[in-house]
Amino acid sequence: MPFLSRRTYPSGRKVWAIYYRKHGKQRSKVIGAVDRRTAEKAFSTFCARLVSGTFGIRDVTPISLPDFFRLYLEYAIGVKAPHTLRREHQIIDVFSKAFKAPEFQLIEITAEDLLRYRSQRLLQVSKATVNLEFRHLKAIFNTARSLGYLDNNPFDSIKSLRIASRNLPRFFELGDIERIRKRFGGDEMESLVNFYLLTGARLDEALKLTRDDLDFTRALLTIRGIYSKSGKHRIVAFGNDPALATLLRKQGLTNDQYLFGPPDNRPRWSADWVSRRISGILTELGYPWASVHTFRHTYISHLVMAGVPINTVRELIGHSSIRTTLRYAHLAPRHKRIMAAKRPY
Repeated sequence: MPFLSRRTYPSGRKVWAIYYRKHGKQRSKVIGAVDRRTAEKAFSTFCARLVSGTFGIRDVTPISLPDFFRLYLEYAIGVKAPHTLRREHQIIDVFSKAFKAPEFQLIEITAEDLLRYRSQRLLQVSKATVNLEFRHLKAIFNTARSLGYLDNNPFDSIKSLRIASRNLPRFFELGDIERIRKRFGGDEMESLVNFYLLTGARLDEALKLTRDDLDFTRALLTIRGIYSKSGKHRIVAFGNDPALATLLRKQGLTNDQYLFGPPDNRPRWSADWVSRRISGILTELGYPWASVHTFRHTYISHLVMAGVPINTVRELIGHSSIRTTLRYAHLAPRHKRIMAAKRPY
């Protein structure tokens, strides 16, 4: 016969749980840290469904927060992109420090706990950073739910913080691009910088390209999903782009078969080193606000101003959501007026 009882975790947190037998084994289903009346209602619903053979509350396997995070990070190694994995390591480290009890159970965390944690985090970082961290944590807790460690995800009831519309990321005008190309002329990074300008590739995407990613027969370049932010392959067609085609055909392979890197026996360029060196040169040119990622903003901005449809830009650049690309839509008011003037009446 099922019965309702309160369970106390080592951390001191108390939750209501239903105890019953199934297939001759003692089992339990956690309701949560709710009041008695709510627990009794859930118990009545459970008993009614038990009689009809329908189970509305999932079996939940108890696991401590540290144990689950260790399990998740082991799983994520083969699934997440390296930069995403590094970010989630950082997010988990910060989150774990807020729940210090070593035996703190995953199922003990409530929406109220998360709201308190968010308030504390806002004293240290921006709203945008908090929203980003909560998106990652929500996905991590969804994994816990799919594995049977949670019945409900406490992040589901937490809405993102409202953030005032930010200004469009800055980009280089045509005159700026000419100055930058002239400065990098003859530099060992000349081809790399031009590649960023011609494709809008992310920092690490370009540095990971090898000869195997190039198909000159079909004039296609593959940016592999394992190195992209979205985790999906992106195809760059350069058959109708003479500048990009010429750059790729002239680009000699480095000793380790990467397209971009030191041509001699020096160690490979790291992403951090490339970022610092290019940012330093851009600062010398009078662009202290710019970085390698500014080349990506430049690529997107000029496509939009050239009248390329937003969804086409999204596909070319590899944005997973069109909302990100729409931030650039207001750059082309003149083109909108031209398009509107083409109505046939």
